Amino acid sequence: MNTLRIARLTFREAVRRKALYGAIAMTIVFLVLYGWGVGAAVREMAEDTGTAGIQRQAAQVGIDTTILAMGQLFVAGLFAVSNIASLLAIFMASGTIAQEVDQGTLYAILSKPLARWQVVVGKWLGGAAMLAVYVATTSLATAAIVYWRAGFWPDRLLEGILLLIAKMSLLHAVTLLGSVLWPAITAGIVMFILYSVTNVTGLLEQVGRELESEAMVRIGIVGSLVLPADALWKMASYAVQPPNPLIALGIRTMIGPFMVLHPPSIWMGVYAMAYLAAALGAAVWRFSRRDL
Repeated sequence: MNTLRIARLTFREAVRRKALYGAIAMTIVFLVLYGWGVGAAVREMAEDTGTAGIQRQAAQVGIDTTILAMGQLFVAGLFAVSNIASLLAIFMASGTIAQEVDQGTLYAILSKPLARWQVVVGKWLGGAAMLAVYVATTSLATAAIVYWRAGFWPDRLLEGILLLIAKMSLLHAVTLLGSVLWPAITAGIVMFILYSVTNVTGLLEQVGRELESEAMVRIGIVGSLVLPADALWKMASYAVQPPNPLIALGIRTMIGPFMVLHPPSIWMGVYAMAYLAAALGAAVWRFSRRDL
């Protein structure tokens, strides 16, 4: 019950933060521009005669590539949602412990019959719940825009949203560990750099598979082992993208920057959840031994 109380307080505190209001405002701006962009893209594709390139080849064998384009538009929007939520997870979690220690807020809490592990787990639960609400709401809004403008709705949308929530929960747990170890600014900067670098290595892995470069693929795998957040994104992207009709033409390359042809295995998902548990456990262990 103490853990749930801390989680509820953390959720309320996160909702009241100006950073969240800023993220919501920018998300609304993004959704408006995204809706306009999707509408413009749909109109342009409707006016296209379909006589050039891959679209012409597909039309000759009776394959409509429109569904692939609509899926790419949706995944592009989901990519933006994923990165906004990731930054929110990092910079809101970076001060969860560190700032309260510096400001002395935790002294009043820890003076009560409350174990330190309950504080850490409760703060993670509260932050993860807030991120889950944000991800679910913005993902559904993105899907609704694409359905309204283009008539496309991914069959495995729920699976994709759950994988994105798992990604945010992972980033929140790892950043929480950083907040226990370092000051808030340091934790935020370190996590942001780590997240950015592993995103790049994940892209290198995708390109390496297309070019059959073992070195690039190996770099991507190492990046996923260091921080498996990008692996969870690839699994989410693969879940929501439509079936690729171009395979019938023998075309097995990435069509667009957001298409995932080689998703991580289920074992990488298991590793990511074990990574989350290990980061949370390390945060509990370190905070329980920290001199306040």
